[in-house]
Order: sequence, then C-alpha cells, then structure tokens
Amino acid sequence: MEPLLIFSNVGAGRLVARRARFTVEIEGEDGRTRLCHLHDPGRLRHLLRRGVRVYYRPVWRPGRRTSCDMVAVDDGDVLVLEDTRVPNLVVPRVIGGPALLPGYRLEAREAQVAGLRVDFVASAPDGKLALVEAKGTNLAVGGAALFPDAPSRRAWRQLEALAASTSAGVEAHVVFVALRPDVDIVAPNRVVDLRFSRLLCSLRGRIRYHGLRLAPVLDVERRRIFVASAEPIPVEPCAAPAGQRGGE
Repeated sequence: MEPLLIFSNVGAGRLVARRARFTVEIEGEDGRTRLCHLHDPGRLRHLLRRGVRVYYRPVWRPGRRTSCDMVAVDDGDVLVLEDTRVPNLVVPRVIGGPALLPGYRLEAREAQVAGLRVDFVASAPDGKLALVEAKGTNLAVGGAALFPDAPSRRAWRQLEALAASTSAGVEAHVVFVALRPDVDIVAPNRVVDLRFSRLLCSLRGRIRYHGLRLAPVLDVERRRIFVASAEPIPVEPCAAPAGQRGGE
C-alpha cells in the first residue's frame, strides 16, 4: 500500500538556532550550515533545542531566502513531524475510510461556505453537508497531544464560526492530527489558551471532534521520511491531562 505521505531527499543535521519565526539554522552532516524554512508559527520550545537532531529537504527557487524546508525533529527516541501543512495533506486522503468519517465523501478543499472558509467540505451518507477543519499538534504532555502550543485567537474564532454553521443544518467537524506516535489522546492546552479550551469543551455537542495519530518513519537507505497510515485516537475536549491541572 502506498504511504499516506512521503518526504523524499531528506538530509540530517543539528539545530543551531531558530533565527526567526519561520527560519531555523541547521548544521548538516556534511558540515555545511544552511537556513531552512520552518513551516510552523508555534512556540515549539518543546522541540527546538540547540543541538537537537533535525531532518530537512532541499528546496530552492529564484528569490527564496532559505535553501531547505524543515521536516522533522528527534524528540528523544521519538521522530516528530515539524510542518503544519501535514494535516491538510493527510486528512483528505483518509476521509471516508475507517480512520475518519467512514462513508463520507470529500467534495472540496479550501472552500467558502456561507462566508466561512473551511479546509474541506464533505458529504455525509445521508447527503448532509459536512464542514471539516484540520489542525495539527506535535506537543505531548503525559501521553496527550495538546493543542494549541501558543495562544490562538484564530483557532477559537474558527470554533465559534463552525458551531454557528450548524444552525443552517450542516455538520461541523474538527480533526486534530498528532504529528508524533507517543500519544493516546488529544486534549486542549489549558495552560496556554484557556479560552480555546473552554470553547472546545462547551461546543462538544455542536462540533464533532476527531483525533488522528501519525507515526513517521525514517528510511535512511532511501533518504526519506514517510507516514504509512493514520490511526484514530480519542479527543477529550474537557480533559485536564497530567501537568495541565490548575490551568484555570
């Protein structure tokens, strides 16, 4: 079976520093220092430590200031994907299958529905329209994947808009994609964004939540990182995982 996702031509190195919000400096195994694009605006203090082993792939085009894209990080013995585009690449490939919304059919990507921009539009088996938003996280605390890792006004506004859309007779879904294999649930990050956490809990009757866990694999011989499949895990919207209690 073809993998869900493949990053090819991957190189390895060590993180020197995060130079800007979307730029990291990496020293490759070839001894060269290069600037790579970091496609993640989060804080990432749990991953981006000086000297940590990282993986990147060369990307160049005229006018581009960086020569590569960051792909993944070794967090101890765990390989963690580091690219916020991954959820939007994976989710459309699993909608309708056993891992996510069985029997549904993907209809559109990045669509505007009733003034609301959503990542995906699907149709339910009964013909009802389903709006689907995808979000990724690579932060793990006590076996829980936590979202977000930085305060996100955009995230709670999306929740409110999705909930409002259900009054028009459509379904609203949020899919949380854990970009690492060492988690068993998805939960809100109460310490970082209490408003989002409260919304996630209060809207659980109007918005349907789904969790997916990815297990990236490093294929050294073929110089690639791939994800073979997505495994469903529960979302606990009102949970306070270990290390998060007292967030209020």
